[in-house]
Amino acid sequence: MAHQGNENSAHAESSTSQTVTQALPIEARRPLFPPVMNGYGQWGKQRGFNLCGETEKDRLHHVAMHSGYGRSEPLGSRPGVVLHQGMDTKTPILAAAGYDSQFSARLYSFNQTVVLMPSLLPAAERTSEFDTEQMPATVRGEQVVFSFFIEVDHGKERQRQKFEWRKFEKGKIAAATEGGFELVRVLSPGSSRAGQEPGASSASLSSTSEEEDEELGERWALMVVITAIRLWILRLHGKTKKGVIVAGQKLASS
Repeated sequence: MAHQGNENSAHAESSTSQTVTQALPIEARRPLFPPVMNGYGQWGKQRGFNLCGETEKDRLHHVAMHSGYGRSEPLGSRPGVVLHQGMDTKTPILAAAGYDSQFSARLYSFNQTVVLMPSLLPAAERTSEFDTEQMPATVRGEQVVFSFFIEVDHGKERQRQKFEWRKFEKGKIAAATEGGFELVRVLSPGSSRAGQEPGASSASLSSTSEEEDEELGERWALMVVITAIRLWILRLHGKTKKGVIVAGQKLASS
């Protein structure tokens, strides 16, 4: 599996019309994402954009921009993006990502993103249809890093592993002419695959290892797509710059 994002889509924030939140059990479906994906917006329609395959005609999912003012679930008052199963906001929600509060969205400096993924708990034990994950931003040396943990397939079980979106400048990867983010799996020291990169970036998001994607599972793939969409939006708003992240770190520690 591989994924590709297009940086030419129009977008703006607005609340979705979703009134009943429904998480889709991803394990029961066919693979969620094809080898290549692109995002397309439409002039005059600023409530989101379409996630498509190799062409605009191959429509797959709708990404709704959520302002937070309507307080609709699952993000409530937190501005962000909501990924739907189908091509409108009436279809089930696959995942969502946004600021950790309305206040954070108003600040130019920040360092925290919340990601809502389908709950892994049995239905009888759930207090919500979604599990809340975190994607903090940090600066390591001169590099901006967004990190997250997610369950990956490991035989018949799942293991939580850490991944990082590491920012790179244009010219480092030929396919990503405008720069972007590399996705790196962070494994424990001593592992034969520690530091291995699954090969995706938010600029070209094309994987070089389909076997790697299948091995890590659909939950991982969904997390990669929703966090890549989130980074795309943050980048368009100028919030993936080193100075912005450093200021957010100082604000969080004050």
